[in-house]
Amino acid sequence: MRAFLPPLLACSLLSAWAAPVLRLKGEVEGPLVLTTPNLVVEGKGAVLRGKGGHTLSLLAPGIRVRGLTVVGAGSEEDFFEPDAAIYLRGCEGCLLEDVAVEEAPAAVRVEDSPGATLRRLKARGLGQSPGVLVYSSPQALVEGSHLWGFMDGVYVEYSPGMRIRENLLENNGRYGFHVMFSWGVEIQGNHSWGNGIGNAVMHGAENRVGENRLYGHKSPVGYGLLLQDERGTQVLDNLFAENTLGLVLMDAVQVRVAGNRFQENGTALRLTRERGENSAQVEGNAFGGNLYDLLVDDPLAKAQVVGNRYDRASGLPLPHLPTGSFALLLARQPELSLFALSPGVILWEAAEAQVPGVRLIALADPQAAPLDRDLSLSLWAFLGVVGGILWWWRRG
Repeated sequence: MRAFLPPLLACSLLSAWAAPVLRLKGEVEGPLVLTTPNLVVEGKGAVLRGKGGHTLSLLAPGIRVRGLTVVGAGSEEDFFEPDAAIYLRGCEGCLLEDVAVEEAPAAVRVEDSPGATLRRLKARGLGQSPGVLVYSSPQALVEGSHLWGFMDGVYVEYSPGMRIRENLLENNGRYGFHVMFSWGVEIQGNHSWGNGIGNAVMHGAENRVGENRLYGHKSPVGYGLLLQDERGTQVLDNLFAENTLGLVLMDAVQVRVAGNRFQENGTALRLTRERGENSAQVEGNAFGGNLYDLLVDDPLAKAQVVGNRYDRASGLPLPHLPTGSFALLLARQPELSLFALSPGVILWEAAEAQVPGVRLIALADPQAAPLDRDLSLSLWAFLGVVGGILWWWRRG
């Protein structure tokens, strides 16, 4: 018997270190409150139903929930303290993976849970609360999820280093993603479209918005992205398409806007002032099919516009002016947009682009290129033919 003691002791130690597992089957009545650290919840095919308050509460570090469907929660729709299908508090390093939520004011509410991960969450909302609400949870991650029908798809406060990656955020009442009072946030590779207003990053610093598709926000105040009261934030390699306003910088300082494509927006890029100041480096972007490429409603804005491509650029080695005095007037009197495509305004803007006023010359792009390089070559070929004809005519 003594010979078997070491293996038995080893098995006991392994059991002590192994994570406890809770397997849910069929339909389970909530609420369910979990307080065991590192608990693994396997919910393949299981449905957890709730009627009041939070349906599933995770209140210890390291809990992992996979494959569960949660239906229902309480009726509280307060935007900042809603009843949620799943509530995380003090749940550092917790994981929700392949979880679905239905018929709840908020899908997931995360508080004081650094490093919490939500992956492949699928949730449809009731319209008044956020789909995912993240508060005071540094380094949290929302990835590969589909959120629709909420007030905001993802709402974040005071969560530095948060990551919002490769999500589909559609048809939410206000914003697809909405980040507040945070810094070092990465918003990468998301598709956000058809939301009531658009997307916003506000009152933060050194955030990065990259490789997203932000499109189809067509309400009177709709925008692909609003940066408000931001410092040192980068907007890189995104698509802004079919928005009333593509990108709005409001009191945004030391912002870099580079490598983006602005396609078929009302106004592609707008700088406007509320109470602060604006400064931006706008370089290497492509502007095509927009009613206006650049609109500046801030006489003190410091915008360096250089090396962008425009469908209206001539292809000649001359500075291109992506805005005009009518655009400035339109910023103050939006009702004048009715005349934006009138022949008089078109002629006005064409003439002004060739001889910009003193106030606007600072916004001219000295290294502008045509959006279609083939068109540029065609233009040079046309000019060459015309020059040849004139030379032949004068010689004759």
